[in-house]
Amino acid sequence: MSFFYFYLQNIMETILLAGGTGLIGKELSLKLKNEGYNVRILSRQKSNYTKGFYNWDPYKSYIDPEALKNVDIIINLVGEGIADKKWTNERKKALIDSRVIPTNFLYESFKNTTSLKQYISASGINCYGYDNYDKKYTEEDMFGNDFLSQVVEKWENAANQFKNICLVSKLRISVVLTPHGGAFPKIAQPIKLYAGATLGTGKQWMPWISMEDLLRMFIFVAQNKLEGTFNALANTDTNKKFTQELAFFLKKPLFLPNVPAFILRLFLGEMSTVILEGLQASNDKIKNKGFTFKHNNLQDAFKNLGKF
Repeated sequence: MSFFYFYLQNIMETILLAGGTGLIGKELSLKLKNEGYNVRILSRQKSNYTKGFYNWDPYKSYIDPEALKNVDIIINLVGEGIADKKWTNERKKALIDSRVIPTNFLYESFKNTTSLKQYISASGINCYGYDNYDKKYTEEDMFGNDFLSQVVEKWENAANQFKNICLVSKLRISVVLTPHGGAFPKIAQPIKLYAGATLGTGKQWMPWISMEDLLRMFIFVAQNKLEGTFNALANTDTNKKFTQELAFFLKKPLFLPNVPAFILRLFLGEMSTVILEGLQASNDKIKNKGFTFKHNNLQDAFKNLGKF
């Protein structure tokens, strides 16, 4: 039994997961282990090899040397939350640095490796700008000129360094439907309290993906060694439709008028573009590779969340 266990340990791929203690990372770690991967999680806490945690501090250029050994795939999810705080100049710098600095450090740590097969990076769907509501953006479209587009462009440019040593894959993630964090609970809470309302005109497009499909997409890209950039969304609905569908699912009325755009700009500043502006994007590229979404309509996606 012992020999067989160590034999399996040697033949299955080892994934180094940065951001493995975050919202997506916690669930992805469990999913990867269930798929048979050997998962090492980079963490600020002290290394605990039994639990699979390896200490690192990219801002101090430190990583536990044991974490670097015989890694087949790196998945990097590191980055501070876009909508967690108001966008001051200091906050804008933190949003960029929290993505670029860890990526640069990982590249410096692995640039002479011989084992690494693939580098998979999280990225953002809000990278195309908000110039044309009628256009459905594909991965071949250019980056926009707004702040979020600049964040994603610098993030992906840092990831592209790994092209020198392995395959590089980037998943441009949309709003993730999960009750455990991120944007979705903030959208649901006012509706549950009978204070839900459409934001701005309500016509702005809102791309979204279920957590289950996002996790499956990361694994699909890893298992099939896919290279390139992929839009990670199951579908796109307007803010008005999303709000109405969620209220219907929660069996709560919507009787308040739309929240005026100027109010949101007053309280959120430039960050208000996250909810007042939108875009449509195509997921044809990943589907053409053979990936299928389990949840591509809102009611089905909400039901999959269970009670929230």
